[in-house]
Amino acid sequence: MKYCADTWFLLTAFGKEQKATTLVEETKKGKARIIIPVVVFAETIKKLMQRGASREIINMFFSGIESSEKIEIAIADKATAVEAAHISLAYNVPLIDSFVAATCRLTGCDVLLSADTDYKLLVKRKYLKVQSW
Repeated sequence: MKYCADTWFLLTAFGKEQKATTLVEETKKGKARIIIPVVVFAETIKKLMQRGASREIINMFFSGIESSEKIEIAIADKATAVEAAHISLAYNVPLIDSFVAATCRLTGCDVLLSADTDYKLLVKRKYLKVQSW
């Protein structure tokens, strides 16, 4: 299974929510992979800083996440930008969420780990699958 992580997933993992931390650990040991779009990386850092987390704690969290070759940060390229613009216009999705959806699709992920309702129409139109708990 290849997952794409939205900010919600990383925040739940940071908060040591059982299902999120289990998925991260199982990914590190198993065959699954997790792709983190660079915009999700940035948004997660921003939200953690807004909540009062120090840069040191945030860096330690991401060092632990990135310690596995099976978890990687995906940098947006021109193809991702073009697809994100299309998604944003065609499905009325905010641009940052469009970048996440485009990254999910273009990197071949099976499911997006998100609790964001902005993806509802994309799920309905079978553009992507979303999983949350």
